[in-house]
Amino acid sequence: MRVVRKMKGLIRIIALFLTVGLLAGCGKNIPSIDPALLQSKPSLLVVTEPNLAPDTKQRLQAALVDWRDHHQTAFDWFADVSTLSEEQLEAIRFHAYDYIVVAGHELVQATLPQAEQIGNRKWILLDDQVVRQTLSIQGSHIMVKSVLESQLRGEWDEWVRQQLVSDRAIEWVTTSAYPIPSEWAPSEEAEYVSLADAEGWYSQLQFQVRSHGPAWIVVFAPLEKSQLQRIRGLQVPVVNMAQTTVELNWNEILVTLRNNLSNQAWTPGLQPYEQREAVVKKNF
Repeated sequence: MRVVRKMKGLIRIIALFLTVGLLAGCGKNIPSIDPALLQSKPSLLVVTEPNLAPDTKQRLQAALVDWRDHHQTAFDWFADVSTLSEEQLEAIRFHAYDYIVVAGHELVQATLPQAEQIGNRKWILLDDQVVRQTLSIQGSHIMVKSVLESQLRGEWDEWVRQQLVSDRAIEWVTTSAYPIPSEWAPSEEAEYVSLADAEGWYSQLQFQVRSHGPAWIVVFAPLEKSQLQRIRGLQVPVVNMAQTTVELNWNEILVTLRNNLSNQAWTPGLQPYEQREAVVKKNF
């Protein structure tokens, strides 16, 4: 009987370890990869923000499990994270991940200063909004991937030129930090541009809309919600270029990561997405 009880106890212990192992890839907030396993296999930590779409979560989960099962790569996943907690940062310091991948604009913004303080890990921050201003990245252990300002202009260039060729007047709204590209609004057409950070800007915009009768009001700079509401109140169709977003193709991003792991490749700093890795969504 003692032998039977010992066997049953051993079976329970084995089952417990198997259960813990299965939870490692299910978006749990505390990693459970055995440190010895991390030393023997390429390893990855993925951190995603709370508003990640359910279908994206499913695609990401499937890709990570496939990578684990067929490419001998260990992974952990911190799901639904707004800001990395001290407990999670301590886990990152403890586990020797080859890459830490952080996805989502707000999460990337919150994580960047934290990543700068942990220089013995390679961080890949995947922004899903366009980087409009010069981004300061401290340390050669950090890569930030995003759609850059030049790519934003390229995505919208054809649409803008179609309006100009068709004589559909555009009334531009921006701020002094985000000048309208000269090929879209030459200096001689300055009266078609309103600066939302200037005093009395809205009254001036109202006057210009009445004078020009534009087909579109195009918002080029990020504005506050209250400003956008006032602009929409002018009863002219509004195109908000500042709401251009990025949809990440996780399957392709993970292929790139896997190749980098195999080749031990690393390129720090601000990097544009490859075309296959992300789709720019204009959000008309």
